[in-house]
Amino acid sequence: MLRCPRCGGALEAARFLVRCHACGPYPLLGDVPVLVTDPFGYCAKYRDSILAAMAEHGVADREAVAAVEAFAGDERGTRESFGDDWTKYEATGDDAPAPVKGPGAPPLTKLMQVARADGPAQWLDGKIRKATLALEIGCGAGARSEVLAARVERLLVSDLSLRAVFRARARASRQSAEVMGVVLDAEVLPLKRRCLDLLCAEHVVDLLDEPAAFLEQARGALAKGGRLLVTTPDPSLGAGFDDTLERLATEAKFTVVERRDGLPWLRVNSSRFVEVYLVQALELKAG
Repeated sequence: MLRCPRCGGALEAARFLVRCHACGPYPLLGDVPVLVTDPFGYCAKYRDSILAAMAEHGVADREAVAAVEAFAGDERGTRESFGDDWTKYEATGDDAPAPVKGPGAPPLTKLMQVARADGPAQWLDGKIRKATLALEIGCGAGARSEVLAARVERLLVSDLSLRAVFRARARASRQSAEVMGVVLDAEVLPLKRRCLDLLCAEHVVDLLDEPAAFLEQARGALAKGGRLLVTTPDPSLGAGFDDTLERLATEAKFTVVERRDGLPWLRVNSSRFVEVYLVQALELKAG
């Protein structure tokens, strides 16, 4: 189902790369294709983070490192790290600690209970039903990947971070689905048209430069009747109007099946540091 992100052409796999006959090669690192429009720039920009992630997951042998170096070239400009953003509890799945005792503990504890019973994670889990092929955009550390992989036949986990894809793929592989990983840009999905039954984008659309482009790409990748599940703590997408995401979805010719708003999402970094967001969730159907 994967295609060239530049021309939409078919891809052929070799040992450390996949190739489009029209546009050239893309890296294949630890069996994860890096399908971004500028694979050479990606490897040059994230070279150190790529090699660190490969070492962490035991796939940084001499040939693999040489492949990264070949794509990165001789550029020695400023290196950037992957924008990985997860708490240690999100990464491990362990229970987060209770807030420290004090006047703020009772209301925060109550809000945490509400979030566990009726938060965006519970909404998403209730919407994930059997599907032949599902894609997760922005898989992060893989908490939702594991749930998806228990309910679908084939799962493609994706992120702009190679480290996140490695983590999510490993976590999801504990379940019954066939799990694959790909590095991609959500605004340029390298997918065959109409191949997906389900697409899940949890807390990612507000981070994109062009969310409208993502919605257009998602609609093109979903089969007729396929569903897009999207959650965000900023449905205004920086514009100041809470109906912005829903309006862009209808402009992209999605049908809004359900909208939920104000769902509490708590990110517990420690017993003294808790981030609180009120999330909007949309279930969208492709025509």
